[in-house]
Amino acid sequence: MASHYDLICNVNGGSEHKIWRIKVRVIRLRRSSYFKDNNNKPMIELVVLDEQGGRIQCTVKSIHVYLFENSINEGNVYMLENLSVALNSGKYKPTMHEFRMFFKRETRVTLVEDSSIPLYGFSFVPFVEILNETKDDRRLVDVLGVVIGKGNLIEFKKEGKPCNYVVIELENIEGGLKLRCTLWEDYAFMFLKHLEDHPSESYVVVLQFAKIKNFKGSVGVSNTTYNSKLFINANIPEIEDFQMRLKSSDSQQGIQFSQLSDHASLTLEEEFLERGVYKSIADLKEVIQNSVFVTIGTVKDIESEYNWCYRACKKCSLGLKLDGSMFYCKKCVTHYSTFVTRYSIQLRVVDETDSASFILFDKEASNFLKIPAYELRTSYIAKGGDKNRHPEEIDSFKDKKFLFKVQVKIQDMESIVPYVISISRLCFEDNIIASFEKKYQIEEVALIQDNSELLSQFTESSDLLKDNLSVSCDNEVDTPSPLLPTGKTASNMDSSVIKVLDVDLAEYCGNASFDTPSKCKGEMHSEQTIVRVAVHGDEQSAKKLRKVIKEEKN
Repeated sequence: MASHYDLICNVNGGSEHKIWRIKVRVIRLRRSSYFKDNNNKPMIELVVLDEQGGRIQCTVKSIHVYLFENSINEGNVYMLENLSVALNSGKYKPTMHEFRMFFKRETRVTLVEDSSIPLYGFSFVPFVEILNETKDDRRLVDVLGVVIGKGNLIEFKKEGKPCNYVVIELENIEGGLKLRCTLWEDYAFMFLKHLEDHPSESYVVVLQFAKIKNFKGSVGVSNTTYNSKLFINANIPEIEDFQMRLKSSDSQQGIQFSQLSDHASLTLEEEFLERGVYKSIADLKEVIQNSVFVTIGTVKDIESEYNWCYRACKKCSLGLKLDGSMFYCKKCVTHYSTFVTRYSIQLRVVDETDSASFILFDKEASNFLKIPAYELRTSYIAKGGDKNRHPEEIDSFKDKKFLFKVQVKIQDMESIVPYVISISRLCFEDNIIASFEKKYQIEEVALIQDNSELLSQFTESSDLLKDNLSVSCDNEVDTPSPLLPTGKTASNMDSSVIKVLDVDLAEYCGNASFDTPSKCKGEMHSEQTIVRVAVHGDEQSAKKLRKVIKEEKN
């Protein structure tokens, strides 16, 4: 009699005096503070599994937590005896059982050894079943698939609180169906860190206890805040079996790990006015990890020293390398005889805080220019265009204000410019731009001709600028700075030029630290001091400098 126990499939709310006794493995344990008050500990939520694969949710209420918190651990097998039964009516159900169970003061917990109960108890739901859902489903499901696409990490604020997510796309083997999966908060960071720390040809993912979401007619899955478990290329039988079938399947050669669009389902208003996290250009340049933001600025120049288009792989869009008479893609590890022409335009963008180089790629460039890159290239060559310049059509970006959704990618924190800023979405609709400026109280900044001229000189002389910034502030330099326009000195320059000097020199300094004092030697109105003030960001010295210039002008 002592060995008798009930199966989860037989648990019901029929008899009030029934003493339920179940032998189960705890496959999920979490503490929930949803009903926590000041006098009690957070309650404990469990999902347990029996030898026949039955799953049921169990709860330890706050008033009983002190009795059981040291007796139960995730992964262990227990004999649980004398639990109460109630209807399973939660918002999201980790099991489809009609009932759930509650620990009582009289509940007995006994640790047992039993390897017959699976470690995880996955119950995978076919993609086709999920994709056929017409509305949000309250059940939590398990999904398994290989990652074939990944979006950028998206950051935004909801009710003043920061939120983060990344979208990945999974594919099954048999049917070739694709399923969008959204990973929120810690799950997103866990996935991205795994990709960074464990490079692999493929990533097989299990998301256990995922919720089904229907967003604007697109059905997918996402993690819950507490219940879900994420496995990536883990050494578990289910993933290992999937990987073996993946290697032997005909579809293996067709799987491409691609970059997903971040705005597939978002309008421009949602992207820039509701979801996006705004940073000025100055703030973008202070970022120390890969991130996505929205910003606003005016394109002041096209950086012609960089090519405006490139030879792209037909499959993955990566740039191709000429190898004899063929073109080689290092991502696809394949030689091609042809290529696709795609845009890669380097824009110099300025706002009221700073300036920076943004890279605009094919989709958004084509959308604005209304002509594909290959057509423009063909036309430009036919006209005998200079290969060291760009077609005049690209100049249509100049002096135009845009909203940008940008990805800041850190490459080398030790370099003078440690980041690359690439544009993932472009908005040039005046009403949305006006709403954006109103929301963030962005004032219009007039750039005078001298400033634009100076800005152009800086963008064309990055190497020269780097050399000048290597000069220590403790060294006296009597020669005029080549960074200033010919014939310009501090005493005859407009004080507004100082802001542009701050802007451009700050870019090339990045986050560099200096051991020298913040105040520089030499006269405050000398050209070299202007450079030093910009390098150190010494606002007090800058104010003194402006005062000296004002006095000299008067």
